[in-house]
Amino acid sequence: MGKQKTIMLLVTYRCNLRCSYCYEPKESNFHMTVDRAKRIIQEQMSSLNDYYDSVEIQFMGGEPLLEFSLIKDVSEWLWASPYANKVMVLFAPTNGTLLTSEMKKWFTKYKDKIHLGLSFDGDIDMQNTNRSSSFEKVELSYFASTWPEQSVKMTISPETISHLADGVIFLHTKGFKYISADLAMGPSINWSKQSLVAYKQELNKLSQYYLENPTLIPFSMLRVNVESIGRSKHNVKTCCCGEDMTCVDWTGKTYACHLFSPVSLPMEKAIQSNLRYTFSDHSQFESPVCAKCILNVACNHCYGMNYICTDDVSRPSPFHCSAFKILFVENCKFRLAQAELNNDPKALQSIKQVISKIA
Repeated sequence: MGKQKTIMLLVTYRCNLRCSYCYEPKESNFHMTVDRAKRIIQEQMSSLNDYYDSVEIQFMGGEPLLEFSLIKDVSEWLWASPYANKVMVLFAPTNGTLLTSEMKKWFTKYKDKIHLGLSFDGDIDMQNTNRSSSFEKVELSYFASTWPEQSVKMTISPETISHLADGVIFLHTKGFKYISADLAMGPSINWSKQSLVAYKQELNKLSQYYLENPTLIPFSMLRVNVESIGRSKHNVKTCCCGEDMTCVDWTGKTYACHLFSPVSLPMEKAIQSNLRYTFSDHSQFESPVCAKCILNVACNHCYGMNYICTDDVSRPSPFHCSAFKILFVENCKFRLAQAELNNDPKALQSIKQVISKIA
């Protein structure tokens, strides 16, 4: 079986919200035309070989629903094209605030062919703190019921970290089966030592919540593969950016992913990333410091975010390292409690071995 190719189309740089942690510039009005989008897809699809047996096309922003007419026209053209049997799914992340009855009707009709991934930051206080007081503008039930297998994505800021557990629990009560969460990163984000204390406390609360509600799927931060530590990496580069993933902007210029593009970086730094890094040369993607860390294999740091924060794809920010160490330990505690609760001696032994390695 072949692999999947991801093609990101930067359909707009604009966004209707001003999220507190956003690292994307707000002043640009650049957007992609329908003809340009079709031409990019034709060029990308024509260049694929049999190595790829499926393709995912993502409409990215900014806020992609600002270009709903483009998404609609390009999707319907694509489904009627010779490429239709190769494209597995279309996808667009969204803040959900611009969804109209017309959009809902169209997305519902084609819900198996195009998925919307909602970004929503928790309960009313968290959402309004982070995302321009937009809580009342999003119909959560529509996303949870239309795409029940699609994760809702939370971003946790220094201002909302102490409410992480409340936010995750709230989204579960609203019908979301899968919840993904990330800590906000970027040059303007000011995390503190107190933030790390709160992070640990909130993870502990959520561990207890999932132990008391074992039918729920734990949110992403409590699904770290802790058993992987101590193993050698099969591949130094653990992300497909610049290889199985291509991002194309409104001019047709390609980047490794949207985090290396002008939607996330100053234009000069975005262009420099293409000149500075050969993404197929995996030796560029691990620092000597990371290579010596016992948690290296389990670590989920993002190369694009590394480049944004430290100007080096191989070097995570110091805060990321500190936060991940806490996350790993809390995952071990959670998995240990699960094994004890389920009376699973094999899992218990496995987790104890992991804990002994990091002690």
